[in-house]
Amino acid sequence: MRARDLAWPCTPVHPDVRLEDATKLLVRERAPALVVVSEDGHPLTVVPAAQVLTAALPELVRRDPLSATVVGESLDEVVRSRAAALRIVDVLPRRPATPAVVSPDASPLYVASLMERTGSPVVLVVDYDDDHPHLLGIVDAATLLQYYL
Repeated sequence: MRARDLAWPCTPVHPDVRLEDATKLLVRERAPALVVVSEDGHPLTVVPAAQVLTAALPELVRRDPLSATVVGESLDEVVRSRAAALRIVDVLPRRPATPAVVSPDASPLYVASLMERTGSPVVLVVDYDDDHPHLLGIVDAATLLQYYL
């Protein structure tokens, strides 16, 4: 078994994509993270789904999570409008983490060790053909656990 066999397809996004569209993609693909790529398809970073959700939360709720119990559903529309107004580039840290990338022939043990070392929720499986990247998919911890059970 190799990384290519464990990878499940994912749709990469560009930094200028609206957060709302990226969120719909996460939900549709049930993905644990977004893969952000450059215009030429090179992986730039990985944005965990929880970070996407956090970016859409109102500042009040981010500062004081208990305030969510008081306001209830009254701020739900604020979350939706923030997701519509923000772009992926708006929620990235100044220095986004370099994504964990493996070749299609990487072993499951190497993928697991890279995930542990980088703390990334996913490892990208990328095939480079004449220096052009082809994102084959991502491997997450649940997939690796399933492999080892």
